[in-house]
Amino acid sequence: MKRQRRTHTLIYRMADFLMAMLAWACFFLYRKEIEGVEINWQVLEDRNFWYGIVVIPTCWVLLYAIFDKYRDIYRLSRMATLARTFFLSFLGVLILFFTLVLDDFVKDYRTYYGSFFFLFSHHFLFTAFTRMLILTLASRKLKSGEIAYNTLIIGGNQKALELYREVSSRKKKIGNHFVGFIRVNGHPVSELSILLPELGKVQRLSSIIAEHEIEEVIIAIETSEHNRLREILNILFDFDQVLIKVIPDMYDIMLGTVKMNQVFGAVLIEIRQDLMPNWQRLVKRIID
Repeated sequence: MKRQRRTHTLIYRMADFLMAMLAWACFFLYRKEIEGVEINWQVLEDRNFWYGIVVIPTCWVLLYAIFDKYRDIYRLSRMATLARTFFLSFLGVLILFFTLVLDDFVKDYRTYYGSFFFLFSHHFLFTAFTRMLILTLASRKLKSGEIAYNTLIIGGNQKALELYREVSSRKKKIGNHFVGFIRVNGHPVSELSILLPELGKVQRLSSIIAEHEIEEVIIAIETSEHNRLREILNILFDFDQVLIKVIPDMYDIMLGTVKMNQVFGAVLIEIRQDLMPNWQRLVKRIID
């Protein structure tokens, strides 16, 4: 499944490149039409055309790699992706306009507005359409259970049992393939051990994640076990690629401090490890 997800993410990147190429090709022909050049096959002999449809899309992909999310398309929200696409399209076109287009042929001031709107609208619409199409197909695969992440439950009491039953009983899946669970305390074997294999103790958490290729961990411990939470998180923070989720207390839900991670299903807090976005890391490295 990992290889399949990587392939689909690569297709997502290639689609961004191709749509940027198509948008720039349309914009190039639009500019030639403004200049009064007859549109025919001879226009394609212009070197600037070929330079543009190679260099410009490459710059777009680099921009997305810095400010957007390219890690795993199955983790992406369509609405958030659409909003980011709009913002980055506007930002990228603004940069292109002031670096490459500003010195081009101009009839009057309206030419600038027309050129900007043409490039922005075409790039955004082409990119947004393909992204929404790919992400919709990805969402269907996730809900059907074709794509899933190896998931580990930490906790073996009532909370963990209720979580497992709630998630596994859903008709539309949310991408969890439960590999097993780890019991935090030394209580007798719970009912969860009948449904899932117990993989070991918290002390073996690192080796269990490596052995079973765990990609998502859900911490479902009781309130009385919260003193172990820091120990568990200290171990999990060594694994950057593992998504960590926690079941909140009812007190947190009533205060409104918990944001729903799923529209349907269990209320979970997602603990983000990458507190610094990619663009901030890049700026920091350049300053260093």
